Amino acid sequence: MPNIEKTVHKFLTRPKTLRYVEIKKVLGFLGFDLIPAKGSHKKFKHPSLKHDLVIPVHNKDCKNFYKIQASKIVKEYIL
Repeated sequence: MPNIEKTVHKFLTRPKTLRYVEIKKVLGFLGFDLIPAKGSHKKFKHPSLKHDLVIPVHNKDCKNFYKIQASKIVKEYIL
């Protein structure tokens, strides 16, 4: 299994264990585009979603709540 597929599996099963950089790679792999946002917020857009996925990033990571939320959105709407 290639490295990105392992990271995607980890993102879907245990999102708390990933850092923001890994989540950004997974979202990019799944077809999300990073769009400009204000300050420390990162916005991801996907054609299947009505709203953008917003993740606040501080000290090169985000809170576990946002990791879990992103994983749920991907499971529900993308996969």
